Amino acid sequence: MSFAESLTDYTAAQIIAATGCPRGTAYDWKDGRREPPAWQQPHWLAIIARGTRKKSNKTVDSNRHER
Repeated sequence: MSFAESLTDYTAAQIIAATGCPRGTAYDWKDGRREPPAWQQPHWLAIIARGTRKKSNKTVDSNRHER
């Protein structure tokens, strides 16, 4: 699987938010025009996956404090 194919589940906005990369880089990565060196790709994919994890849907009672 290519680096670009690994990014199909993510939007450019998600990639930018997770990595802090420039917008052009995110679009180039998604379109397959550019990619990081092969040894860095797993690192970037992990950062993107971690940065785009869905937040928990738990409701927190503001009057309740965890101890």
